[in-house]
Parts: sequence; C-alpha cells; structure tokens
Amino acid sequence: MEFIFSTALLFFLVMDPLGNLPFFISSLKKAPSERYLKIIFRESVIALVVLTIFMLVGKDILGILQISQASLGIAGGIILFLIALQMIFCLPIFSPAIDNNEDKKREEPFIVPLAVPMIAGPSAVATIILVRGRADASLIDCFIALAIAWCLSTIILMFSKMLSRVLGHKILDASESLMGLLLTALAIEMLVKGIKSAFFQ
Repeated sequence: MEFIFSTALLFFLVMDPLGNLPFFISSLKKAPSERYLKIIFRESVIALVVLTIFMLVGKDILGILQISQASLGIAGGIILFLIALQMIFCLPIFSPAIDNNEDKKREEPFIVPLAVPMIAGPSAVATIILVRGRADASLIDCFIALAIAWCLSTIILMFSKMLSRVLGHKILDASESLMGLLLTALAIEMLVKGIKSAFFQ
C-alpha cells in the first residue's frame, strides 16, 4: 500500500496538472463550452493509454538494454531532479515546443499537444519506465498508482477554468513550486538508494 501511495504521488507530480492548467485553458479557449469537458476527458484517456503501453513494455526495454537496478535508480533520481527544478524555477527543460500557427489553433486539439506531450510527456513516460523497472514494482501496483494519479490529474484539468478563476496565477504558481519541492525530495531519495545499491552492497 505504501508503494502504491508513493508511486501515485510521483506519477501525479510528473503529470503536473497544475502546471498544465494555463496551457489547457489557452488551447481550448475557442472550443464550444459544451465540448470543453469532453475534449479534456478524451485527451486524458488517450494519455492514459499511452502511459499504460509504456508501463507494459518499459520493463522489457530495460531488460533488452541490460540496465541494472542501481543504474536505474541513479538515472531516475537525476531525471526527476531536473523535472523538479523545472517546476520550481519554471525552467524550460522538458517543455514541449508550442506551435503558434493560427490555422492549427482553430482546429480542435486531438492527441497533440494535450494528450501528448502535455499529460503523457517525456517526464511522465520516463518516470513510468523507471518505476516499472524496479524489482519491487508489480504491474498491478503500478497500474493502480497510475490510475489514482490519472484520476486526480483529470479532475483538476476538467475544473481548470474554475480553478484558474478562484485560485489565480500566483497561487497556482506557488502550488506548482510546492509540488516541485516534494518531487525534489523523492528524486534525492531515489538517487541515494541507487548510489547505495551500486557502491555499498
């Protein structure tokens, strides 16, 4: 149960729904109000399918590449630390390129850029592969954790307009920084465990 909770928190942090709120609102500002929630839910489901696929095949990829558990922990810690820095200091480390073409903006978003890479982005995919590669990570536990994180993220995104009005940009920015701080602690813990496993066992 502890693994599920900590992993769900990790997945939720790297999905970064609070950080994605402004982009979702901007991308869907021309969408009809009756389509707004449907589009967000559809894109969230697509993102869940993408992440589930990587969860299923990620461990096989690591096996083919012959990546050890220690290396996995060190790499995961470094990646998560960089993601955390982006969340705290708004650094464009893993930010997707945004196309400013007005003709494309008029079209209803489908898969790109909302599902991929905003929800199922490089950071989320990398984290899922890294977590799935751990020796204590069963497929069922990982999927339950992903489902919990996905549900929370989808709920936040579906209430994006209301949250943006009620909380304001400053509170949303502060919340994302707090999430980044939590992710930093998780990243350091993963890095320390990887170093211990590589050099002290």
